[in-house]
Amino acid sequence: MTSVTHFGSKMVAQSFTVDLNKPLVFQVGHLGEAYQEWVHQPIASKEGPRFFESDFWEFWNLVKLVFTPSLTPAMFGGGLLGYVMYDVTHYYLHHGQPTSEIPRNLKKYHLNHHFRIQNKGFGITSSLWDKVFGTLPQSKAAGKSK
Repeated sequence: MTSVTHFGSKMVAQSFTVDLNKPLVFQVGHLGEAYQEWVHQPIASKEGPRFFESDFWEFWNLVKLVFTPSLTPAMFGGGLLGYVMYDVTHYYLHHGQPTSEIPRNLKKYHLNHHFRIQNKGFGITSSLWDKVFGTLPQSKAAGKSK
């Protein structure tokens, strides 16, 4: 078990310090196994952490840029709902015990990504995008025949 220590606007996990005054997107990958503990720690900050350096790339600003003022809240809410559904599915794939065929196959597909072929099979809730981007992993049977 690793430990996360807070020093003002910095959080130290193992030997890497996450600076909460800088964008998180390029920092959290350095946490390694300490990420699981770090991500569940409360962050006490007036503004909250930033994911990117530029305001342009922050999600809410992208939504405001693309949609009209009357559609923006609905699109933001829809995007947020979609993300929550994705995250709940991801949690279920790790911790649930599916009894029907489709969820069982999805769990098998996803755990393959984590424990067998980490550089392929990124689709958490579907293999569609793995087919589009060419990251669909070979089946065990296809790998054995080579």
